[in-house]
Amino acid sequence: MVRSVLGVVVGIVLWAVGFYVLAIVLAQLWPDYAIHGRQWMKEGVFAFTPPMACCNLAFWVLAEIGAGWAAGKIVRRREAVWVLAGLLGIYLAALHLLFYWTRFPWWYNLGVVVSAVPAVLFGGKLGNSLRARPAIASAG
Repeated sequence: MVRSVLGVVVGIVLWAVGFYVLAIVLAQLWPDYAIHGRQWMKEGVFAFTPPMACCNLAFWVLAEIGAGWAAGKIVRRREAVWVLAGLLGIYLAALHLLFYWTRFPWWYNLGVVVSAVPAVLFGGKLGNSLRARPAIASAG
């Protein structure tokens, strides 16, 4: 039980930190992105161009895959990954479909919400499938 809670918490932290690390790296490489990012952080104004917003969508998906992978590695049970996917899915649905719908383009809101659960589950599957498997003894 403790391991399951730890896996979910680590997944959530990795999801949030992962996105921001990717965004900071892109801001170092793309100065215009940095300007729009600072505008979002200071004023809450979403002024990203469509290519920038697509980068954000890709970063969210990568962060969700990483979160699912970490939870899968820590917990080694798919139920905890499902809990993580459910929590992130509900959180993002509430945020982007209810509270922030008018602040972002419709396609961005849908892109964030629709990709969340499958990306976390995919990451969890990667975390479990890349685990070292015991060698099968050969008869002979």
